[in-house]
Amino acid sequence: MISRPGAAIPCGSRCFRTHHERDIQAVLSGDPLIPGRARSEMGSGLGLVLSGGFLRNAFQVGVIEELGARGFRFDVVVGVSSGAWNAACVATDQVNEMRSFWMRVAEARKLRLANLWRYGTPSNFQEIVTRVPARSLRFDRLEASPVRLLIGATRVRHRRLHLFEHWRSRREFLATLMASNYVPGLYGRPVRIDGRYYADGGFADNVPYEAAFEAGCRHAVVVLTDPRGRFRKRLCDRTVHRIPPAFRDRITLVHPGVPLPVGRLRATAEGMRACFEIGRKAVGEAFAR
Repeated sequence: MISRPGAAIPCGSRCFRTHHERDIQAVLSGDPLIPGRARSEMGSGLGLVLSGGFLRNAFQVGVIEELGARGFRFDVVVGVSSGAWNAACVATDQVNEMRSFWMRVAEARKLRLANLWRYGTPSNFQEIVTRVPARSLRFDRLEASPVRLLIGATRVRHRRLHLFEHWRSRREFLATLMASNYVPGLYGRPVRIDGRYYADGGFADNVPYEAAFEAGCRHAVVVLTDPRGRFRKRLCDRTVHRIPPAFRDRITLVHPGVPLPVGRLRATAEGMRACFEIGRKAVGEAFAR
């Protein structure tokens, strides 16, 4: 288990204020004009931002695989909601296990009446996200990882995004991932960390690309699930977000070219496999624009 319902979990954290292939290749080639941390610490200055999207984020698996095949290496990875699981896999060097991870999620039971007594909801997502990552993620690799991992969750009281970065134990790490995914009705009780309650990161900022630049990145690859490449900063927003001019040339958007064959909460094994391939294809389309 990650935590007892309502149990407080101490955890280190940090808050932040909240297009092209040739540009990214310039970063990878060693351009010295990288702001923030020194090049010796930041490496290429390239960031990866993985938005929320529930089960549709199986699409991100193919994107990450293809980026790796093309030689992209990221210094900073930011993840919220279900994108946090993929971000964790990148940081722990488990990209080759991501397909298996998502297939197990797709095949798991989504409803279980016994959960009404345990969690107050028939949804089985709390069991899924507790067991699958607990058996898969290698927390022991985080300390030596060259990738700086930032996991976003919404601080319930202030309704602001909080980015977690440091963890003292596997239990704390998994608690943060659970907090970033908490949605009322799908999960039982919100996770409490250091005496504060947290909910899905998407409620405050579903695509926190600013965090990558705040962390010192020069360029960021932002992965979306909308086939038109549009997104709303918060799940409850009604208007589509427009990237400010200061960031437009520093961001590459990667999104599917067709509607994904899975829903946010429903997916088949066949649909998941299709998402993986659509993700790989989307990388080529993004850099051909």
